[in-house]
Amino acid sequence: MHEIDVAHAAEKLKALLEAALKGERVVITEDAGSVELVPLKPHRKRVFGSARGVFDIPEGFDAPLADLDEYRA
Repeated sequence: MHEIDVAHAAEKLKALLEAALKGERVVITEDAGSVELVPLKPHRKRVFGSARGVFDIPEGFDAPLADLDEYRA
């Protein structure tokens, strides 16, 4: 684990980023508190229709609910 003061972190930022990307824990501290460098997971591109056939929408899915009849009158 790397725990480093913010003043020193500025000088070693590239090395700290590389360590975080390798999965090492990197914590940057300051008087006000501390933060941890955590790599972001890459976003997968969404593909339209990729869930086709995975589930079925039942008949009457969007029909009015009988429980709400008294509010519609």
